[in-house]
Amino acid sequence: MKARVLTPELLDSLPPDDPAAHASRRDLQRLHPILGQIRLWHGWFRQNFPHRPPASLADLGTGDGSLLATVLLRSFPKGGHGARIFFVDRQPVVPESTLAHLRRCNWLPTVVTAEVLDWIEEGSPADTCLTNLFLHHLKEAQITRLFSALAAKVTLFAAAEPRRTRLARCGAAALGLLGCHAVTRHDARVSVEAGFTAKELGALWPSRNRWVLQENPVGPFTHFFSAAKIS
Repeated sequence: MKARVLTPELLDSLPPDDPAAHASRRDLQRLHPILGQIRLWHGWFRQNFPHRPPASLADLGTGDGSLLATVLLRSFPKGGHGARIFFVDRQPVVPESTLAHLRRCNWLPTVVTAEVLDWIEEGSPADTCLTNLFLHHLKEAQITRLFSALAAKVTLFAAAEPRRTRLARCGAAALGLLGCHAVTRHDARVSVEAGFTAKELGALWPSRNRWVLQENPVGPFTHFFSAAKIS
């Protein structure tokens, strides 16, 4: 497979209230279950937090926060037990209705408008961090910088990213058959080109002797990486 190619995604440059941005975010909400991301993250939470949610959790590059909110409400039907959630994005668009629903279920959500790298380096208050379809926006040097900051501050990190394979490229090309917006179709294609394969993310994680790393494909389109600190 070819080396990573980073191309700006259209959604990142659109104002939050642009109709094309609304359409693309709706597409992403519709694609989450199709791509298996809800099932993936539900399984991850149940494996790592079988009885109670993490006390503090940050979603990096959260966008509208719909994926995490959906997964948390499904994974922890007894509520959040007062756990803190940080929705971090330089342009977050988390609806107040989502935040209100989480609060009713005893979660304590906070929307953070910041560059992810800066927020982590300045002192993330979360012990657990995850990200969905964010790392592929970054160059290797930026990922290395982010990973170094995370390794100094968290005990558990996980990421679900596009797989950089021919099959994933074909899947992106087929999104028009599902009626997806032109912005979604463009961004899916360039996401795959900037995605990951093999052990590319693990190679960038520091102090690997102090961490348990997992990196593998999940389904045909997702590349999963996690790092758990050895206690």
